[in-house]
Amino acid sequence: MESESSRSRREQQDNSDNFQVVPSTPSYSDTEEPLLGHDRDQEDPSDSNQELVKGEGDTEELEPVEWSPAMKMIGGIIKKVASPILRIVFAPQAQRTFIKGTAIVIVLLWVLLTSITAYITFYRQYVPKTAHIEPIYFQYHQQQEGPLGVVDLTHGKAYVPLRHEQAYDVSVQLHVPTSDINFDLGNFMIKTWLQTADGTSVVHSSRPAILRYQSKTQRILHVFAKALPLLVGLSEESQVITVPLIKGYMEDKSKSVTQAIVSVSTHQLQLYDANIHVIADFRGLRHYMYHRRFITASGFIIMFILIEIICAAIAWKFFGQNLWNKIHAVFEQMELEEQLRREEEQENPEDGSVAAENRNEEEEDGYDAYHNEQNPLGSSTGVDTTIHHQHQQQRH
Repeated sequence: MESESSRSRREQQDNSDNFQVVPSTPSYSDTEEPLLGHDRDQEDPSDSNQELVKGEGDTEELEPVEWSPAMKMIGGIIKKVASPILRIVFAPQAQRTFIKGTAIVIVLLWVLLTSITAYITFYRQYVPKTAHIEPIYFQYHQQQEGPLGVVDLTHGKAYVPLRHEQAYDVSVQLHVPTSDINFDLGNFMIKTWLQTADGTSVVHSSRPAILRYQSKTQRILHVFAKALPLLVGLSEESQVITVPLIKGYMEDKSKSVTQAIVSVSTHQLQLYDANIHVIADFRGLRHYMYHRRFITASGFIIMFILIEIICAAIAWKFFGQNLWNKIHAVFEQMELEEQLRREEEQENPEDGSVAAENRNEEEEDGYDAYHNEQNPLGSSTGVDTTIHHQHQQQRH
């Protein structure tokens, strides 16, 4: 009997192992399954999105930083020292004073820069070029009485080199060797002509020239004294002769000088090189502007500053003050209206709360309108709905 009962128990256990329990599911008709499936599809995204939003919003709270006593002491000292300064700096009256001071400094710097620029422009236009120094290349021809050189003062450009109503001094500088031939030559003549572009001579001058006399003994001693520089090539036996030809030539605007012709009376003169110098002889205001630059510049800059200040004061008196008063009145009216509105809200807090609710409703309507534009089919996601509710909770 015991064997049969134990055998029956084993068979029941084997049968239970061969079968698995399947949970029962409700049966749906064919018409109900698509609808229920559609409802599940609509509910699942919102639930998952809400869970995502909640997951994103959850942040771990950071533990507060514990400062050392030394850092706390240093921070307290800095706070005690900086607090009075910050109160003064960030006070409304100090800020207004700072803004006014900054505006005044900017205006003064602008006036100073414009005055300096005006003086530099005036100086460049009024004071001409000081000197015109050009080399002379003499041409030696046997048919001529002496060598002749033509100097183009314009360098081939279409401009007038000399300023009209300005006096000029013209001279020729000759660099000649101290040879026996030049010493024995004695006096010779230097001639010059100032001509216009069509070859018309405006002024002509002729002056004598001679080497500075040196006896043979003096020349020998001079050579011994400079023996080493002469051997090395740092010095040479020569003289520079400067011959003034024209003094105080006044340029005429109708007859502008463009070239100069220079000639020497003899071919025997030995010559290294030669230059013509046309130097401006400043007179009157130009003399002071060139030779007393700092004093004249300071005087003109101060004068320009005063002129700018006077013009600005006149413009402010007739135009700027009325415009400023109008703008100031508009700002005062706006500030007064804002102050009255705040006083009304303080006296009637219920009206203020109603106005705040109206503003919140307007914001919600604007949000809904924007949401409808973004989703014309009316399909909204759970993320947008959750964010919208969070904004509403923050406003409340």
